[in-house]
Amino acid sequence: MKRPLAVVGFTMLLVLFLLCIAQKMTITVLMCELFLISFACALIFKKFRQTVFLPVVFGSAAAACLLFIAFECFVFLPAKDYCGERIEITAVVEECPYESSNGKRLYFLASLVSCDKKEAKGYVRLSFPAHEWKKNTPLLPAQTKTLEAGDEVTFVGKLYPIAQNEKSFRNYFKSKGLCLAAYPLGEVTVRKGVVRSLRTFFMHERKKAINQILSSFDSDINGVVLSALIGDKGYISEETYSAFYKSGTAHTMAVSGLHLSIWIIFILEILRKRGAVSKAVVIFMMLFVLLIMFFASFSGSVKRAGLMMLLYLCSELFSGKADSLNSLGFSAAVVLIQNPYSAVNPGFVLSFAATFSIVAFAVPVSELLLERFKKRRRLKKIPKLLNTVVVSVIISLFAELATLPFQIHYFGGFSTVGAITNLLFLPAFSPAVLCSGLYVMFYFVPVFSKLILLLAQFAVRYCVFTAELMSSFRYSYIEVSDRCTLPAAIISAAAFAALYYILRRERKKERELLRLLA
Repeated sequence: MKRPLAVVGFTMLLVLFLLCIAQKMTITVLMCELFLISFACALIFKKFRQTVFLPVVFGSAAAACLLFIAFECFVFLPAKDYCGERIEITAVVEECPYESSNGKRLYFLASLVSCDKKEAKGYVRLSFPAHEWKKNTPLLPAQTKTLEAGDEVTFVGKLYPIAQNEKSFRNYFKSKGLCLAAYPLGEVTVRKGVVRSLRTFFMHERKKAINQILSSFDSDINGVVLSALIGDKGYISEETYSAFYKSGTAHTMAVSGLHLSIWIIFILEILRKRGAVSKAVVIFMMLFVLLIMFFASFSGSVKRAGLMMLLYLCSELFSGKADSLNSLGFSAAVVLIQNPYSAVNPGFVLSFAATFSIVAFAVPVSELLLERFKKRRRLKKIPKLLNTVVVSVIISLFAELATLPFQIHYFGGFSTVGAITNLLFLPAFSPAVLCSGLYVMFYFVPVFSKLILLLAQFAVRYCVFTAELMSSFRYSYIEVSDRCTLPAAIISAAAFAALYYILRRERKKERELLRLLA
């Protein structure tokens, strides 16, 4: 079997996606037993054992079921025992707090230390009133406004399950390791800097970067810069977010493979001109990828992209060649083992589906079309720019096709102008990311920082303008019912199956479709 890691990762993702949607322990146990029996049979019969494929599929599926059961029984269910009417809660802040859109609540992720002076473990989403906006709501001490990662909060409050009656929201929070929320019923005591770790260090540096961007960039675009650099969408206005979403460019607001590629290619181009690409440089780039992952708070999309990039750089380090599908499967397996509910995290799922379609289909189809261009006399002198445009359009179309059912499932609609918008948008997005990042790193250099800030502001404004323009068309975004998810999935699967058949077969008649496209 050529790609065992791809088979493992894809199987685990599919099984866990179905289990997380169903959320029925009885079904999970039955499926686990079925897959274990199938795995044993595949090992017993020589014919199946020699193929390797079936044992790997059944073994991966059984492992996914066991993983789901383990997390439900040992991570999420015990945490619900902490729920009570009035209990004393002590927790350590894990991430920088942020205010709700109406400014009435302060939210942050924290790890439980104790409940009613008994040891407690798990993550919790704390919700504090930012100021006294209702009667009988306690006014929090001033230091809660300056809470940072590593600070400890103690208060009498109530723990309760998050989104108990909303399965989609509950799955989303579980994909981030959260199943409990809390709010204070009395005074809150804050102890600054109780925990010092590598995570808290990066969270402090992340907060400094956020403040630097908010103070330097104009208020109407600083949210876009923050989302592109560190994946923080909390500062984007609703109008801008809607424009990005309807124009099919919302993927740029979650740090993923696109953002990592921009930085890695930029660094490689600089070093190649100086002839300095060595193993030390590869190690530096690996550390740089980890740095970006830390600053992006290890979101689902950046974990998938970061692991793939690290595998690619490892192959460069040891003079090997990384297989893209194997790397994708490996990264999926690692993310799912860490938290099986990542299988329903929108950022991770959309990122995975788009990457799979690009690697498995868009790249081979692009290569085949470009070969046809070269063989035809009239098309031999096609400029490289046009080739780039053709490849970009194909990549966008395949990414849209792969993510179509998930867009409908999660967001109730899809963009019809995504391929065109990305073609206009992405040439300016790369300079926007690079210039913004360089400004944050070198803001203390007077002349250089001002020049790079002007370039960054211009590039970001162009991106926002393009998104707003394309989203303003009447049918740029079509809203559909959630019932359309299954038909969309069937259409996407049928399209990819037909393409797979065409690409695999060597007979001329079956390649006529691609020849006509060329």
